[in-house]
Amino acid sequence: MAAGLVIGICSNSDVKALDDALSAQQIDLEKIKVFAGDGDDLEASPMDFIEVFSETEYVSGLSDDMTRGTGVLADSGGTNVPGLTGEPRFKAFFPEEGESKHYLDGFPVPGDEVENFDDAIAEGHAVVLYPDAGADAPKIAAAFKAAGLLNVRSF
Repeated sequence: MAAGLVIGICSNSDVKALDDALSAQQIDLEKIKVFAGDGDDLEASPMDFIEVFSETEYVSGLSDDMTRGTGVLADSGGTNVPGLTGEPRFKAFFPEEGESKHYLDGFPVPGDEVENFDDAIAEGHAVVLYPDAGADAPKIAAAFKAAGLLNVRSF
C-alpha cells in the first residue's frame, strides 16, 4: 500500500484547468492519478487519468453478434499492434449499487471515506491522488488546497 497518500476532489474534470492549477503549486504532475468520468485532451497531460464510466455507458447500441462478419472495424477487436498505438488509458467501471468494489480499492482510503470519493466521481467531479507522498504529504495536501481541491485528506 502507498505511504502518505494525499487525495482531494476537483469540482470538475477539466484537464487543462486541473493541470494549470496543480502546476501553479509546483506539484510533479507525473505522480498524480486522476479518477474522472471524462475529460477532454487527456493525452496532452502528464497526469495519469483513469477514466471511469458505468457499465451502461460502455455498452454500445449494437452487440458484437449484430456486427460480426460485416467488416465493421469494431467487430475485429482492433489491431493491437505493439508500438503503433498510444499507451491506452485505464478505464474503470463504476460499481453497481450494492457492490462493495470501489474505484480506490488498492489505495489506503478508509472505508468510511471511500464512498464519498466514489460519489464525487459519479457526480462528475474528478478525484485527484498523489500516492507515496511520504514525508511530503503535508506539503502536497497544502498545495492541493491552494490549487482549489476540496475535501483534501492524507492517509
